[in-house]
Formats: sequence, C-alpha cells, structure tokens
Amino acid sequence: MSSRSKRKGSGYELEVVRAHHALGIAGKKTPLSGALPGYPGDVQIAGLIGECKRRKRGAGFFYKALEQGQGADVLFTRDDNQETLVVLPWATWALILQWLEFAKKFPVEPVSEAVANGQKVED
Repeated sequence: MSSRSKRKGSGYELEVVRAHHALGIAGKKTPLSGALPGYPGDVQIAGLIGECKRRKRGAGFFYKALEQGQGADVLFTRDDNQETLVVLPWATWALILQWLEFAKKFPVEPVSEAVANGQKVED
C-alpha cells in the first residue's frame, strides 16, 4: 500500500475484524476493500457486508447525537430522499450480537484468524 490513508483504512478494517473475533464471531477483510467483482464491502462479519470509514474528524455529529440527554443506545438518521441509517455504539452492537448468539452461528475459525491478520498459512 502506498498511501498513508490506505494504510489507515486497511488498519481500521483489520481492527473491526479483530474486535468481532474477540467476541468469537467470524469476520474477514474483503480483498482490495470491495474493488474486486464478487467481493463487496470492506469487511464481512457473520455473513453481513460492512463498510469501514475512519476519519480524523467528520463523525462528530453521530457522537454528539448519541450523547444527548442520558445517552442513547442507537441513532436513527436520514438525509432527505435517502433511506434511514442506524448507528450503534460498539457496546450496543456487541450486546445485540450476544443476544442473537452470533458466536454460535458464525464462530471464528483458526484459519480465518490467520488470514484476517494477513499472515501466510503454512502447511
């Protein structure tokens, strides 16, 4: 990877995958962050396609909205003429995954851990 922003993005994708693995849930980075046909999104978590966006600034609106009042567990937001987005803090997301028993349905496999970490798998 040549640019700093690409390294930052790839690192964040790996961070998201590893955080799910820590919960016992399968996840993997998508080759070339979805640039290849048949490999959508940046990551795949328990069969869900995910996009990962990390910026120095820009998500402040979401944090401030979630902090209003007593603090919210979920944020619903929509631009005009667009579909509603649901934004969750990590703790809420992790709790939902536990309630749904995703670790049993989509367990981390040892090989996928090595592949997700970018390691070569030796015979």
